[in-house]
Amino acid sequence: MSMNYHNPLQSERTPAPFYKKTWFHYGLLVILGALFFFPALGNVHLFDWDEINFAEASREMIETGNYMRVTINYEPFWEKPPLFFWLQTLSMKALGVSEFSARFVNALFGIVTMLVVFSIGKKLYDYRFGLLWALNFPASFLPHVFFKSGIIDPVFNLFIFLGLTCIAWALLAEKKKQRVIMFALAGAVTGFAVLAKGPVAFLLIALVMSVYWALQRFKLFFTLKDLLSFTASLLFVTFVFYGIETLFHGTWFIKEFIRYQIRLFSTGDAGHGRPFYFHFLVTLFGCFPASFFAIRSFIKRDEPENRQQLFNRLVIILFWVVMILFSIVKTKTVLYASLTWFPVTYLSALHMYGMVTNKFKWNRALQASLVVFSVIIAIAITAFPFVLINKNAIMPFIKDKFAVACLSNPVVWTGWESFVGVFFFGILLCALILIGKKRFVPGFVVLMAASVFCVHSFLVVFTPGIEQYSQGGPIAFYKEHSNEDVYIRSLFKSYADLYYGKKKPGLHPKSYDREWLLRGDIDKPVYFVGRIHQDREYSKPEYKLKRLKTEYGFVYYRRDPEPIEH
Repeated sequence: MSMNYHNPLQSERTPAPFYKKTWFHYGLLVILGALFFFPALGNVHLFDWDEINFAEASREMIETGNYMRVTINYEPFWEKPPLFFWLQTLSMKALGVSEFSARFVNALFGIVTMLVVFSIGKKLYDYRFGLLWALNFPASFLPHVFFKSGIIDPVFNLFIFLGLTCIAWALLAEKKKQRVIMFALAGAVTGFAVLAKGPVAFLLIALVMSVYWALQRFKLFFTLKDLLSFTASLLFVTFVFYGIETLFHGTWFIKEFIRYQIRLFSTGDAGHGRPFYFHFLVTLFGCFPASFFAIRSFIKRDEPENRQQLFNRLVIILFWVVMILFSIVKTKTVLYASLTWFPVTYLSALHMYGMVTNKFKWNRALQASLVVFSVIIAIAITAFPFVLINKNAIMPFIKDKFAVACLSNPVVWTGWESFVGVFFFGILLCALILIGKKRFVPGFVVLMAASVFCVHSFLVVFTPGIEQYSQGGPIAFYKEHSNEDVYIRSLFKSYADLYYGKKKPGLHPKSYDREWLLRGDIDKPVYFVGRIHQDREYSKPEYKLKRLKTEYGFVYYRRDPEPIEH
């Protein structure tokens, strides 16, 4: 009778290779995120309005030392709470006041976002799905650009999504204590979203969960204890600003903020009134290629487990809530649709993951749409420098006098810039060939590399020239006079005169008033910048402005104080 002896060495699991280790994935994403988002952050000046607006608020915090009250032109700015400005101020204090430091916060949040969605995706499916989801962010056009900008939305969006994710984990928790803790975390991160952009954060969370509740046939999915936990955390976090602000300065901020939100819903503010379908177009074409892959996942998904079904439902509800809500709002900017990029990249990764795991087949219609849109993008980028080299041929067809004057700026284009479009299409074509041969993993990697190359190259090669046309002259003028004992003011809506003119606090109490600067009893010289269509108005003798020069669509003036009569 033979006996089989157990060898303990044979029962040990074979260690997973390093490329399947969690530490390797996190390290890889940090390195890739740093390579994607940090280079060229200071390549161009900040852009009007939002980038310069927010950077100016942060600069004024540093100048005044008042970190509780947000100001613009040293007057109360009640449109936004202070969280993003606190983060930007920390960046400016550490790195100096610059374009790089103003955009550093979002670049850092880009890396954090990649790590967060990888962690969530790994828990929902596996590390492959997590990596696909994380890499969909830098590989999509507008999400990549936003993480290299100085605007609030990347920070706001991450906190909103974390709030919904915590609620999802709470609903999946088996123990009551875990549910309460996750609802408390959901309230806390929602509170940070409120501190980033205001009560609209709570509105979005409430709308998503209300729709989910309706789809559950109004069956309660939370207890009173859950609700109290969420609310207590939310109020605790938001009290840091709203509570203290109200205690010291009354309810003015809340009232003005509510009035502002009503105006956004009821009127097309600041030239941002656009048609109902605006956000759908922005998301479809601006979130390329993720948006194209995501379409199928709205209809067909692989979700065998309850946690996947729940999360997928919440993600899709979030997409439609954002789309419908901000399509109803009459004020429309690209920023408002940016929260949909979490659902879009998630659904895109879901489609890609289905193909990698042989659950979905490669769709020829998707391939055709990718090719067509890629050809359009490649042609547009390739043709762009040649159009500007031969701009005299198109100027007669442009009716806007200001645009024609801006284009007369002698920005140098060599034609070599067109190779960005050629290379982009070549790399993308290689990706589609690999995918067509069912080599999905290398195909998706090359596809994402093509998109990252396109975005980064466009920002480095084209954006400085575009910026020179749109605002280069005025910014150079503001910087030229920023260290003089003068006032500097734009005659059109802009924040560049404040930020690049380095306006100091403690000046004349009417220095914020444009009419006083134009007609009042000023105490020092004033430099003005206007657009050429404003010259007829401000050349009138009543203003007593001396025209210094007219250049590339802008007019530059100076006004001196009246001599004192003895």
